[in-house]
Amino acid sequence: MEEILNWARPLISGLIGGLAVYFLVRYTKYSAEVEGGVRTVAYSKPFKIFSAALIPFAVFILYAMSQSYEGQELAAGLVGGGFLAAAIFFPYQAFLVSFKYDDEYIYYRSPICGNRTVQWGNLSKVGYSWLMQADYIVVEGIGRIWCSNMLNGYAELMEFVSAKKS
Repeated sequence: MEEILNWARPLISGLIGGLAVYFLVRYTKYSAEVEGGVRTVAYSKPFKIFSAALIPFAVFILYAMSQSYEGQELAAGLVGGGFLAAAIFFPYQAFLVSFKYDDEYIYYRSPICGNRTVQWGNLSKVGYSWLMQADYIVVEGIGRIWCSNMLNGYAELMEFVSAKKS
């Protein structure tokens, strides 16, 4: 029986992870919220809950990493480092970054770059990062703006950006 459980654990954890990602994407809206002609691209409530839950989970993983056996330090450190990076990046993007736009301007706010209002004419690059599994746009005066497919209004934004780039 224990052999079956050892074989099934990775499959079960992979299915749970896949199901979690499915629901995060499933509850993402095609269109952004619009107020006075300004579209707000933001993460959904399930993604924000996931981001907040990631912080204590990462603390638990870091504790478990500190209990690793001799010879497991490198693997445990890589896993712990990945969870630590995710526990910083996801809540930062979900709670501290604001991305709005209209036909003329991009309105961007983050703790790193502050409040910026930049014309779409400053759009210099559109790309995709395989490491982050997300699109990005580079705008002079702001820098790189990450555009995850888990953002409400992501599909609408990418269509708009494609039309602006043409």
